Amino acid sequence: MKQARSEVQTAVKAMLAIAVMIFLAAVLIMYGLLYLGLQNNTDFILLSAILVAGVTALPIYWLVLSPIRNQFIKRLRGEGEDEDLNHAAITDPLTRIMNRRGITVGLLDAMAHAERYRTPLTVAMADIDLLKEINASYGRGGGDRVLKDVAGVLADALRMPDKVGRYGGEEFLIVLPHTSLVQGKKIVERIRNSVSKWDFEVGSKKIRLTISIGVAQYKTGEDLEQLMSHASKALQEAKQGGRNKVVASKSR
Repeated sequence: MKQARSEVQTAVKAMLAIAVMIFLAAVLIMYGLLYLGLQNNTDFILLSAILVAGVTALPIYWLVLSPIRNQFIKRLRGEGEDEDLNHAAITDPLTRIMNRRGITVGLLDAMAHAERYRTPLTVAMADIDLLKEINASYGRGGGDRVLKDVAGVLADALRMPDKVGRYGGEEFLIVLPHTSLVQGKKIVERIRNSVSKWDFEVGSKKIRLTISIGVAQYKTGEDLEQLMSHASKALQEAKQGGRNKVVASKSR
């Protein structure tokens, strides 16, 4: 309320200042033209109007248009800063993909869409095998480099509507809209195969690693916790079954 009142007062003062400037400019110009011997006729009036407009254009811009322009620029900058803050809030700083919050929101949106339009939705939980051993051998920096590279491989392998985010320490959540369980298993199997054949650079060395993946399809009426539980159980089966494999959640 105070800000709005202040803006109104500023606008009123600006308009009064403009009116005073125009009046003074008109008086000075008319006296100047009369002094030069011009008569008070149509040409006199037209020339006076042109000169008044020319003299007052810059002050009007300075008092009115310039503040409006500056306010517009500040508003645009503020919106840009808000977008940057929002992006930072859902982005994992290490891997530069979505963090747990971001991918969870993406999954909830996908669930709502699947529920509304009765379209299939599949999710996958992927976990880097033996990351602790990589950290032990190459240090925390080596493990971080592996996480970044795996995130890049996952992101590059997905289709346009798909989403991926870092869900935990070495866990990634993959959201596959409009995808059945059979289709989803094929997609993540391709991803698993790509990771297993990738040469990951850690320091001056290149290493091979694998991931295990659990896949589950969304069932109408399920909540987030239930869906994630099915995907997590499938991931545990993949881990316990020897790692470097994809396991689909059993029909329910």
